[in-house]
Amino acid sequence: MKKYLMFLLLLMTLIVGACSNTEESTSETPTDTESTEKQNTLTTEKESEERVSQKDKEETNEVPDFYDIQLNTETNTIELLPPNGEPVILAESNPSEPLKSPNGEMAAYISPYGWEELSDLYLVDLQDGSQSILVTNDSESKPKEFIWQDDDHVLVIIGYPHGTVNVGGDIYRINIETNEKEEIVSTDDKVEITDLERIEDGVLYYSGIQYTDEQWNEHQDYSNQVSLKND
Repeated sequence: MKKYLMFLLLLMTLIVGACSNTEESTSETPTDTESTEKQNTLTTEKESEERVSQKDKEETNEVPDFYDIQLNTETNTIELLPPNGEPVILAESNPSEPLKSPNGEMAAYISPYGWEELSDLYLVDLQDGSQSILVTNDSESKPKEFIWQDDDHVLVIIGYPHGTVNVGGDIYRINIETNEKEEIVSTDDKVEITDLERIEDGVLYYSGIQYTDEQWNEHQDYSNQVSLKND
């Protein structure tokens, strides 16, 4: 009887040990469901990263490589700077500082830019590097100063090219696509507009001089403004 009880006790011990080992093995081994979920998560993350990477590449490819333009103060020349390559000289006759359009696609400058010189206003396409004359000179007028109104228009002071009295002129708006010229400000004989200072909230601020005697010897500072809205 005693041997029988000892045998039962040993058998129960073996059974309990076997069950314990089975539970440990089960808890350490992931189920098929858990393994599948983990694999799906990794796949989704990888696909998401690939989509973001592809989107970044597309956005990068959409950025155009524009030309740049500058006034070389050492050589006093206008230089066109290709995206890849050496600078190309566009003007070397005492040109003005080039000004870019608000969107950076176009630029303009005056050359030659000097006292009593017959100057032209040049337009440069920074997308392909081409250049054209927007406003040319003649015996009665020349462009003297300019400012960009928007991406499609420049405002230009055009006046008599010779003499010490007619130092300024009147203000015109030029459409860079059609070359259509529209007078914005016309002055009397006593006023010479010499500077286009700035555009704020659709208003152009400009300045110049106003002669105060009949011989056009004495003058005083002059400033004014004009609305560009609904013109």
